[in-house]
Amino acid sequence: MRVATHFTVVGLLLIGGVSLCAQDVGFANAWPELTAHDRDAVMKYADDFKAFLGKAKSEMAFVREATRVAEANGFRKWESKPAAGAVKAGTRWYAINRDRTIVLFVIGSEPIDNGMRIVNTHIDSPRIEFKTKPFRDSQQAALIDTQVHGGLKNYQWANVPLALTGRVDKADGTTAWIEIGNDPSDPVVLISDLAPHVDRDFRGRLQPDVIRTEELDPIIGTLPPDLAAGQRSATDRVLAMLNEKYGISAKDLLSADVQIVPATPPRDVGIDRALVGAYGQDDRASGYISLRAITDVKSPRYTAVAYAVNNEEVNSWNTGVNSEWFNTLVMEVMSAQKGSDASDVARRRAYQRTQVLVSDCTTAQDPIFPQPQNPVLTSRLGYGMVVKEYGSGRQANAEFFAKIRGLFDREKIRWQTHSYDAGYGGGTIAAWFAEQNMDVIDVGIGILSMHSPFEVSSKVDLWQLHRGFVAFFGS
Repeated sequence: MRVATHFTVVGLLLIGGVSLCAQDVGFANAWPELTAHDRDAVMKYADDFKAFLGKAKSEMAFVREATRVAEANGFRKWESKPAAGAVKAGTRWYAINRDRTIVLFVIGSEPIDNGMRIVNTHIDSPRIEFKTKPFRDSQQAALIDTQVHGGLKNYQWANVPLALTGRVDKADGTTAWIEIGNDPSDPVVLISDLAPHVDRDFRGRLQPDVIRTEELDPIIGTLPPDLAAGQRSATDRVLAMLNEKYGISAKDLLSADVQIVPATPPRDVGIDRALVGAYGQDDRASGYISLRAITDVKSPRYTAVAYAVNNEEVNSWNTGVNSEWFNTLVMEVMSAQKGSDASDVARRRAYQRTQVLVSDCTTAQDPIFPQPQNPVLTSRLGYGMVVKEYGSGRQANAEFFAKIRGLFDREKIRWQTHSYDAGYGGGTIAAWFAEQNMDVIDVGIGILSMHSPFEVSSKVDLWQLHRGFVAFFGS
C-alpha cells in the first residue's frame, strides 16, 4: 500500500511539471540552462522563422522561398547529367519536383554508396481549397465552394481572416499566380458564423458539426451584378474582377490549385515572448529548420540531404514521399559520382547504409486540457526537440535509437520523448524509408492547437531541433 500511495503522489507531481520517480531520465525545461548568448540566438532564430512562415503558407510558397535561401547559400540547381567531376565533396545542390517538393543536398567525402544522412519533412498543412467550380451564390453574396485538405476542426476556421494563394493553369500553357489577403493592404475572405442572438436552432450540434465541412464557404464578394455588363449575379461580378486582374475565366478555374489559408501573420505568444504562434507549423516548422540546418553543413562525411515532400496530410501522389522522383534523383547523383550509370542494386545497398530522421510536429501537453495525454509520456513546450515513439511496429530499432540519443547527448542537445496512450496519436511517413531498408526514427517539436489556423510552438524547441539536425548531418 505504501508503494501504491507513493506513486499516486508522484503522478500528481508529474502533472504539475515536477518529476521525482524512478522513471525520471533527465528531461527538463531547456530555458534555464541557456546562456545570455544562447537566449539571443534563440530569439533571433525565431524571428527568422516567423518571417519565413509568414511568406510560406503553402507548399508551393515554401519551395519558392526555400529556393531563394538555397541559392543565397551557394546551392546550385541540379541537372540530371551534370558536367564531369562537378559532383565532388562539399558541392551544394537543390532539386525541385513540380514546384511542390524540394531537396537540398551537400555531397559528402564518402560516396553515396556508403549511405546518406537524410532529414525528411513534409511541407503541406491542413487547409481549405477551391473546388473545380469554386463559386456559388447565396442570399445575393458570392461564396467559395470548398473542400478540405487534412484533418480540421471546422469551427476553428470560422470568423478568421483568410487569404487566397496558389496557381491557375490555363489551356494555353500559361499560369496565373494568385495572392490575395496576405499583404496588410489586401482584402481577405471570411467564413461567417451565427450570432448568439439567432443560433438557438443550431446549439444542439455536436463539436464536429458546429460548422460542417460543406459550410466552410468563405464570402468572396457581395456587390450586386453589373447588369450593363451582362452580369447576372454576385459570382459573375467576382469572375469579372478576377479576369480583369489575372486574365482567368471560369473555365480556367477547373485547373486551379488555389488554397484558402489564414491571413494572420506569425506572432509571439505570451508577454515573455517564449512561444511562436503561426499557421502551418505542422509541418513547415520542421521543413524550415531542416532547410536552415543544411545551409550550416560544409564538408560532411556522408552526403547530407534535406528532403521536403508534399501531401503527407492526405496521400502521397507524385509529389509525396511515395513518388519515384527521389529514387531517380539518388540514381542520378550516384551515376555522376561513378561516371557511369549506377545500378538499382547499388542504390538499394546505399539505402541499407543510410540513416534518416523523419521530422514532424506532435501534440505537446496542453495546460488547459491536459486530460487526454499521459503526463509521463507526453512532450512539453520548452523541453527541447522531441523523439517520437509511436509503438505498434512504427518505431525505430532500439540500437538506432541508442545511436541517436548518444549523438544528441554528446552534442548537449536538449531532447525529450513522446508517445501516446492507446486510442490516441497521429501518423508518420517514416514507413516509406523503413520499407527502403534505411534506419529511421521520428523526431520533431511539440505544438499546441495542432491543425488549427494558429498553432503554437516554443522558440527554444525550434532552436534545439535545428542543433539536432546539424549534429545529425555531421555525424
